[in-house]
Amino acid sequence: MKNYSHITLLLALPSAIFASCGTGKDQAIEIPEERDSSEIIITQDQFDKAQMAFDPLREHVFSDFILTNGMVNIPAEGRFDVSSYFGGNIIRFDLLVGQKIQKGQVLFTIENPEFVQMQQDYLDAMSQLSYLKSDYERQKTLIAENISSQKSFAKAESDYKSTLAITESLRKKLQLVNISTNELDPTKITSRANIYAPISGYIESIKVNQGTYLNASDIALTIINKDHLHIELNVFEQDAIALEIGQQVTFYLPDNKSREFMGKIFLIGQSINERRMLNIHVHLDDEKEGNLLVPGMFIEAKIGVKSNKKTALPVTAVINANDVNYVLVLTKQENDLYYLKKTKVDIGLQDDSMVEIKSENDFAAGTKFLSKGGFQLIK
Repeated sequence: MKNYSHITLLLALPSAIFASCGTGKDQAIEIPEERDSSEIIITQDQFDKAQMAFDPLREHVFSDFILTNGMVNIPAEGRFDVSSYFGGNIIRFDLLVGQKIQKGQVLFTIENPEFVQMQQDYLDAMSQLSYLKSDYERQKTLIAENISSQKSFAKAESDYKSTLAITESLRKKLQLVNISTNELDPTKITSRANIYAPISGYIESIKVNQGTYLNASDIALTIINKDHLHIELNVFEQDAIALEIGQQVTFYLPDNKSREFMGKIFLIGQSINERRMLNIHVHLDDEKEGNLLVPGMFIEAKIGVKSNKKTALPVTAVINANDVNYVLVLTKQENDLYYLKKTKVDIGLQDDSMVEIKSENDFAAGTKFLSKGGFQLIK
């Protein structure tokens, strides 16, 4: 009479799937004692219900990473502090932080009696300029014909050019407060000036409100443009030698690591700061994804610095038991039975999906390995 050893295969399934006979919850496949103890047999029904799968060895590229962190930021040209070249009382202001605006849009209106005087002085200078120009041209003709004196010509030239300079100076000042001089006449003199958006973007901060007196040096609000967001990362000095322009960077928010963003190193700092770290700038591969980010956000990142092509299996194909790594090799298939052999392996590099098999030479080409469900079979 033969003796039998029992291997109980405990699978996390709604009903018993390892049944050689009977209907008990924990059934066992009876294996003759003389059979190799490293061999495991499963049925097709067990294979299907446990959603098992087989995979061969294949080449996989493993990348070494530098882990770091940093912040979302915008370049200098993407942030604009809005002020006025001349002071004034804000008489219209209806903006909110976060509001989207377009370049050229009226932001607010200021009022200052000085604007009235500037326009009056400009119109006075323009009216004199017409006469002085005519006198200058006349004196220029007379001096050429030796009819007029040099003194009269010099005075006419001086008066004309001086008034022209005053006129152009006033024109520039009025342009700075967005008051057009093209159609300016005494009936259109105004004490008010509009302040326009210099760039498109979003209101980041507001420092005034309606009724505030805005001095010429005061910042009324700040606009940011997120079209060209970049990531500023800090890398320890010992890792700096491995950095290159164009290296791939994967980054994510610490609280949402499943949502990854991709970018490339655009600029590498040329000095180590007081924290013994190097600053690098990363540009997004898809700048439209910048709409999902906000300047000032803290992020974590992985910088891919080196790649190695190795023979590998899915990480689920390798089971660690008692600090030893095993794989289950398909040795044969007969009818609805799969014969698996538990085999020790040496592993190397590993990432989220694959693990290097250093002992790949121990297996023949085309060998299949159980890549799903194996952890239930090895104790």
